[in-house]
Amino acid sequence: MDNLPYKNAVLYVMSGTGNTYRAARWVLEFAGPYIENTRIVMIDGSDTEDETIHSRDTLVGVLFPAHGFMPPWSMIKFLLGMRRQKRVPALCAATRGGIKVGPLRIPGAAGLGTFLAAFLMMIKGYRPRALFSLDMPSNLINFHWGLYSKNVAAITGKAEQKLAMLVPRIMEGRSVYFTRNNLWEAMWSIGIFWLIPVFPLLYLLIGKLFMAKLMFSSDRCVGCGRCARFCPNQAIEMRSAGKKKRPYWTYHCEVCLRCMGYCSKRAVEAGHLWAILLYFIISIPVFTALLLWLHELSDLVPAIRGYWPTEILNLIYVLPALFFSYWLFWHLIRIPMMNTFFTITTLTHYYRRYHEPETRLKHMAQRHKTGSDSLPHNYGSPI
Repeated sequence: MDNLPYKNAVLYVMSGTGNTYRAARWVLEFAGPYIENTRIVMIDGSDTEDETIHSRDTLVGVLFPAHGFMPPWSMIKFLLGMRRQKRVPALCAATRGGIKVGPLRIPGAAGLGTFLAAFLMMIKGYRPRALFSLDMPSNLINFHWGLYSKNVAAITGKAEQKLAMLVPRIMEGRSVYFTRNNLWEAMWSIGIFWLIPVFPLLYLLIGKLFMAKLMFSSDRCVGCGRCARFCPNQAIEMRSAGKKKRPYWTYHCEVCLRCMGYCSKRAVEAGHLWAILLYFIISIPVFTALLLWLHELSDLVPAIRGYWPTEILNLIYVLPALFFSYWLFWHLIRIPMMNTFFTITTLTHYYRRYHEPETRLKHMAQRHKTGSDSLPHNYGSPI
């Protein structure tokens, strides 16, 4: 062990339904025979700064789920807030949504996720030694049925085998860059390159202003507040709704789906019917009239001609319409009959739910702590 490059490993982890947390546990499990100290540090949306000074014999890793082919915004903010280091070795890994249907395996895609994380860490003085993404069972249970347990086991088993192969190589000091995995991600990134400059912004708008605002609690909700208490971004507030409190999803939500996956009452839903109604609310007839007026105005004012000026002006209507619509939705779901109507017309009401089978909420309930040592004794939780 004296000849090995690392004595410590600390992993900063952002996880929604437990996939990334489980991957981090595997990394440290396979790293255990090679190093003396290991830690997992769960970060959340409130963690925007890290003042820890790491030594060069510490491998610092960041693990996160890919959101829109990118790291989650909370992880990006955390990386930007990290303290500058002096050539500290780093590992960047993303979990992505893999699907298995019968014998057919469909890999997920992290896109620029690991590459961007590595770039931000390089700016902070780290030396990325390993980049890879890992298929874990897709947790997009607001869009599709949760995978069968047999398929979940097959995907997680494959992921564990992959880490059992990669981690010892990393612990021995070898770099992990040129893999079929990264070639796949590079091909994805090139294939959608024309979208990349605006995709993070689009995902931010779609995720925070649309997808998150489709979440609501059905009448199964007992107002226990568990979803709000364990939300990694503190994006859920418990608000009075008649005789009990209901969860209210704010614009801090990143649609990690921890609330939906772990609700013991299956009370968290995504309003698909409301999404359709919302489309019409922000599209017609006011939006059509506004577009016609803007086109007429652009003929009179040449400065606002063109695609982007017109789109910016379109937001003058769309954004207020979104805010008003969710205000209306929040009040409608407080009416029992309307709540039942939206519940039975959403697909998530009939979907199987998913969270990583071996991960409990208490495992991910740690809060980030800082210190001046490489691995202070209260820094995260030991493996």
